[in-house]
Amino acid sequence: MKGLRFVLRKIQALKHEISKARIRILEPFIKGPAGLEYLQKAFTNHYGSPNDAPASLPLTTQWLSAVRVDSEQEWDEYIDSLSAFRTSNARCPQGLPSTIFRTGGSVPVASKIGSPATISTVSEQPECKGEKVDLLLRLFLLKLVSEVEGLTVETMPETLKLNLCRLRTVQSQLQKIIVISTSILVLRQTLLSEKLVTSPVDMENIVSQCVKRLSELLDSVEDVGISEIVETMNGFSEGNDVKKLRARKEVMANMLAKSLRAGDAIFTRVSRTVYLAARGVVLGGSGIKGRELTEMALRRVGAALLTEKVVEAAEVLVVVATVSSRVHGPWYDQVIKNI
Repeated sequence: MKGLRFVLRKIQALKHEISKARIRILEPFIKGPAGLEYLQKAFTNHYGSPNDAPASLPLTTQWLSAVRVDSEQEWDEYIDSLSAFRTSNARCPQGLPSTIFRTGGSVPVASKIGSPATISTVSEQPECKGEKVDLLLRLFLLKLVSEVEGLTVETMPETLKLNLCRLRTVQSQLQKIIVISTSILVLRQTLLSEKLVTSPVDMENIVSQCVKRLSELLDSVEDVGISEIVETMNGFSEGNDVKKLRARKEVMANMLAKSLRAGDAIFTRVSRTVYLAARGVVLGGSGIKGRELTEMALRRVGAALLTEKVVEAAEVLVVVATVSSRVHGPWYDQVIKNI
């Protein structure tokens, strides 16, 4: 029996290697014109020709119609933010986050460590030049993953159904960033109100460690509760005053629970900030320009340390937009003409 199991394992391993080899052989064709033609043909077989798009793609039409309403305003805001970055950076290169709780404290807090905006990736995603289909598609994807409700195959636009898992992952990443950003605000509030830090360096060291621990927690545990988050945030606590520590955790838990509630002012502000941060890359690309816009947005809530995480998530949206535009371009053209 052991010998048979060994042989079967070897056969499975061999099949796996053969499959990988076949994929490597086919990869140039899949990525090239042949792959594009195959995807277009498959889409046509399922949804009809581009001329039928307004009727055969109701969800895509619905989403693009909604996005089109605000697209000009979004583009104007993006253009304005490019010049605003230079001005704000010159005035206050490392100022206080503009969104903080009422603390009564006066500790000057730097909002980031290092300069992640100057880091370039091996393959930078291109910026949007304002071309109509490209702009609508990028905003379309950004708004889709910014929804609070989880994406499902039933509500997924027809042109993006094959990207459901990928977009779910991006949606999850952005939601984690919102949780971490809000937690940072609560942590800063606690440190300032209890006078637990005396310098910006101490503050940023504690926040940096908190971000790392929270990232690890949210990445490793599927359903994380407020208590686990607060426990992780309190890694800075020292001393043996159990009663005081328990009281602090209760206050932090109440603040965090309230701030993560839909409709709460802090939740609304942080969610909007993360949206704008992601938009910086979605429209500005993942080069220096997009990263600067992302960092500028996150700095408003003292979360510039999360710049790379936002860039990583937003880059996926640009890739999906680029590929979908090539595959479904004729269908998008017809939908946009009829909305």
